[in-house]
Amino acid sequence: MPCLTVGENAFERGLAHGKTFAADVSANLETYLRRFEASGLTRDEAFEEALRWQNAMASQNPEYTEEMQGLAKGSGQPTAAIALLNARYEIAFMIFGKDARKREQATAEADGCTTFGLLPEVTADGHTWLGQNWDWLAGVHHRNIVLRINRSSKPSLICMTEAGIVGGKMGVNECGIGLVENGLASSLDGANPYQKPFHMRCREILDAERYDLALSPIVETKRTCSANFVVGAGGGEIIDFETSPHHISYLYPANGIVTHSNHFMGSGHGESQMEKVGPNTLFRAARMRRLLEAGDSQVDIDYMKHAMSDHFSAPMSLCRHPDPKQPEAKRTMTTGAVLIDLESRILHVADGPPCENHFFAYAVFNQE
Repeated sequence: MPCLTVGENAFERGLAHGKTFAADVSANLETYLRRFEASGLTRDEAFEEALRWQNAMASQNPEYTEEMQGLAKGSGQPTAAIALLNARYEIAFMIFGKDARKREQATAEADGCTTFGLLPEVTADGHTWLGQNWDWLAGVHHRNIVLRINRSSKPSLICMTEAGIVGGKMGVNECGIGLVENGLASSLDGANPYQKPFHMRCREILDAERYDLALSPIVETKRTCSANFVVGAGGGEIIDFETSPHHISYLYPANGIVTHSNHFMGSGHGESQMEKVGPNTLFRAARMRRLLEAGDSQVDIDYMKHAMSDHFSAPMSLCRHPDPKQPEAKRTMTTGAVLIDLESRILHVADGPPCENHFFAYAVFNQE
């Protein structure tokens, strides 16, 4: 996966991102517009929604917005297009909820991320680890990047993101704070329109210099859509946050392990929606836990890769491959897999299904 190193200035970061990956930004934009159209949201409607998000984001995080503006200029896209990409989580998951309520199981298989966190007591090296198979639209495969930000005003970080999206979904910063996450959908989604979007919260978590500060972007404001955040820190701390528009559940590791997929395990979130369009979520988290527990408290990176490569109930398995039975616009796969060593501040990334792609190591500070 290509890696871009950028620096202190937000606009210049976005400018370099946009110039370097302009073709990928354009392709990702088209992938989302097609996906939205497949569920009934026209292109004009999508851009109208993007403009509303653009206006909201401008006041929520000016630095994030400045980076989006640089990205727009560098890629040659209108700022509304970059806003659409950076709010695509909210737009997409509102659609998934609507698909679920219409029971479109046959054609609407959605996000299938499986995440896990491991405390030092169960890892062979005594480090704290996070991991994720990121199952998403096949159209974004090979259009994702590793973004390294070196700066002094806030912690430097390394993250994986989609070309065109400022916030890094999975990553770790120089303070050892790391993040992986899952998509969730609730019957209550949309209750708080235009609150701070998911990807902005992800970047703010990785901007934090202390663990308590990393939790604030999740809990300090209400949310438009549901999401699951697994936030860890070197030194042995992990909390899983299930969030919906008005409520948060806190899940802690049991016997050193926490796993999650795409349905709510806590209560108080309204009716969980994702299992209606992706019933595979109901076994993935439990299966990942059993696979990791079989490591007998000596789980090393090769064992994690082995667990992530599991093909039970393929193609809708932990390691997901494209299903030709799905409509092309809705087709999903494991578009990337990550393993994060929070003690060493290293992000290991496979550019696609982990069963057939090598993991490459990217440190917060370039060691070349």
